[in-house]
Amino acid sequence: MKNILALLVVSTLLFSCGKYEEGPGISFLTKKNRITNVWSLASRTTNGNTTSLSNTTWTVTINDDDSYNSKATVFGITVLNENGTWKFSNDKLQLQTIPSGSSNTASWDIVRLTKDELKLRYINNNDTIVDTFIGQ
Repeated sequence: MKNILALLVVSTLLFSCGKYEEGPGISFLTKKNRITNVWSLASRTTNGNTTSLSNTTWTVTINDDDSYNSKATVFGITVLNENGTWKFSNDKLQLQTIPSGSSNTASWDIVRLTKDELKLRYINNNDTIVDTFIGQ
């Protein structure tokens, strides 16, 4: 009987730990430990269609001291170099960033968060954009 009860408890924990749409179902790392990384944009979809990223790089460094840097280049020309602070929303379903010197908060829905992959979704001019980043 104890074995059955233990199996039920473990099964409940395993299947109730998944917070994000695409997982992971369970992780032994905290969300903060998983999100602090240097992330490189690997792919983007707009309304479900693959968007070309040729000649574009975007790197986001998320630090454990709640600071971040976001840098994007197109054809080798820097089009974004932003520093600021980041946080999770209260329910930890969104990543929120506040650029230095600004009070504007940008929010992205977290679709997937592992130590090696971060997938974020946001709406821009009625388009649903999903960015997939790979950790370095």
